[in-house]
Amino acid sequence: MSTIASTSYYSAATRHAGSNGAGLARADDPYRVSVGDQGSARGAGKASATADGAQADSGASTVTINFMGKVVNAIVLDRSNLKAINVAELPEEEYQQFMEGARRRMEANKSYLESQYTERSFPDYSNDPRMKTYATITIAGRVVATIDNQGVVTTASDTMGERITKLLAAGLPDEANIPGGPANAQYRAEKIAELLGGRIVKASTAMTQRQYNAMPPFEGPTITIDYEGMKNDPLSAQIDRMAENYAETEKKRAEYLARQQA
Repeated sequence: MSTIASTSYYSAATRHAGSNGAGLARADDPYRVSVGDQGSARGAGKASATADGAQADSGASTVTINFMGKVVNAIVLDRSNLKAINVAELPEEEYQQFMEGARRRMEANKSYLESQYTERSFPDYSNDPRMKTYATITIAGRVVATIDNQGVVTTASDTMGERITKLLAAGLPDEANIPGGPANAQYRAEKIAELLGGRIVKASTAMTQRQYNAMPPFEGPTITIDYEGMKNDPLSAQIDRMAENYAETEKKRAEYLARQQA
């Protein structure tokens, strides 16, 4: 079976993150998307950058990289060429670059952590008139495609779905000027029937465009975040330490600049 969405298609795909129900609160922005496009790493690179100037050892070491919550370990066999860097005393441009990277790593980890304790629940639209059948396309009495009042097409087979998808893709410029809903469903029904040599059978649940337009907008998901679970997650403590180190580096930077001006 294949489903082909329309321009007005309501998607009720849910995303569930485990929650014990404790500390649940409604998120301020129900359409927020958690983005984690930066990884966090320790020990990688040509130099060991530390806020306090601690010396880097020259022996073999393990590098742990945490990217999008996936931990990868690697071995650095020779660190004899590494030297300690006091971040607080870096030239301004390098200092800002380092701090920007640190900020991004913190934000990436925060976003990832929140995504693991976020649950989206959607209203039940299974009985909504817009979800009901507008028409079917039949060939020799056999239903080969079904179109709902939004214009969403469902086919009996993936092969048929591919044929119809190509047909509709070719007519996208024309379809773009047609209102979403029953008008779009009728347009698609005619195109599909023409392609397949089938017959359009309008359903008793078919809506008119006026009825469709009078319907209230689909509601978005309700977002709940388990803040208590987030707080108890080990990653939360790591993020706190990152924030503390960041603040300490800023403090040492201010002290360094003050000494330079004295």
